[in-house]
Amino acid sequence: MKKILIVGGDRRQTELSAMLKRKGYIVGIKGFEKLGLKDEIIKEPDYLFLPVPCLLPDGYIKAPYAKQPIELKSVVCAYPDCKYVLGGCDDTVKEAFGGNIKYFDLLADDAFLVRNALLTAQAAVCAYLKQSYSALCDTHCAVVGYGRIGRLLCRLLAAHCAKVTATARKDCDVELIKADGYNAMYTRDIADVFFTADVIWNTVPANVIDAEDFSSLRGGAQYIELASPPYGTDIKAAKSTGACVYLEQGLPGRYFPVSAALAMLNVFEREEKDGP
Repeated sequence: MKKILIVGGDRRQTELSAMLKRKGYIVGIKGFEKLGLKDEIIKEPDYLFLPVPCLLPDGYIKAPYAKQPIELKSVVCAYPDCKYVLGGCDDTVKEAFGGNIKYFDLLADDAFLVRNALLTAQAAVCAYLKQSYSALCDTHCAVVGYGRIGRLLCRLLAAHCAKVTATARKDCDVELIKADGYNAMYTRDIADVFFTADVIWNTVPANVIDAEDFSSLRGGAQYIELASPPYGTDIKAAKSTGACVYLEQGLPGRYFPVSAALAMLNVFEREEKDGP
């Protein structure tokens, strides 16, 4: 049976470990001491499963439940004979491990991205409702960006009878928003909705919102940041206006770790057929 080592990540990785063990794989984990789980190191793993994304801005492996930071270099040195690396496999990871390894980047797999976007959209609704006293049917929701997450989020909100406004930069995407039945506007005009929205979700990983605009956000309204750095705005400056600004990262792993793990398991089983 193939051996798998899971290094770092969040609760979705611990659920993935349990799923793989139930299927008969030999599974080890590293970096979950804060959850009361000791490292289970296995020698010469066939597969090395890294977090998604793998690295934090400081260069360490994303391992929020590890007692000590985990260096990518230390993992490379510990498992020089590993033949297959899965998970977050960006250029930095590939450069560290070298060219004699097969890589599978989850963030380059369209099927995984769609499933992850759906989980993120559902979790984004949960993130809002836990801080709100109003039902979605009485809520004006604004979604900045109309990519995978933005589109699925709008669909969920509309299904709950919310008033939905979505923004996009391109003319074609603005027309698509209209065709899907939502209020449409250009992202450059997002400040106009700050006076009326009860909640604004940003899905664009670029500073498209002026932090000064948050001073006009209506009382009690929320801004929820879903994008990765550099985010949709200067978060620190936005919070300084007194607005309710929430940075919600890694939502699938926090809200739905079982479903998030299942999404990774499905990809793994598909790739395992062609693995080492």
